[in-house]
Amino acid sequence: MAKPRVNKLTSGHNLLWESSRMMLPEHKERIVGHRESLKRMARPVLDEQEMEELALKVGESLETGRPVTLKLYGEFAEREVTGVVTKVDPQAGRIRLRTARGDVWTALRDVIGAE
Repeated sequence: MAKPRVNKLTSGHNLLWESSRMMLPEHKERIVGHRESLKRMARPVLDEQEMEELALKVGESLETGRPVTLKLYGEFAEREVTGVVTKVDPQAGRIRLRTARGDVWTALRDVIGAE
């Protein structure tokens, strides 16, 4: 009687992957990091009209004390902050908002919209 041929599909034998059954922690970290990098969002570029509209809304909030909702860029997701603009610091490139949780500074370059 002839012996059955042993191949990668033979029950109990996995010759093709025999030497690579173990995954090192470094490999797992790299795979997880790669998956996260695929989820990153590119920073949107605002045109002149959008920037003017944004400046008007921020300026109006600063002058009148009305709350404004700023849409902020995030690497993985956008976020929103609602409050009254109390200071704009163009030298440092940031805006201070008075929110229900207290004062919050945010970078001007992260602001991508206002309502």
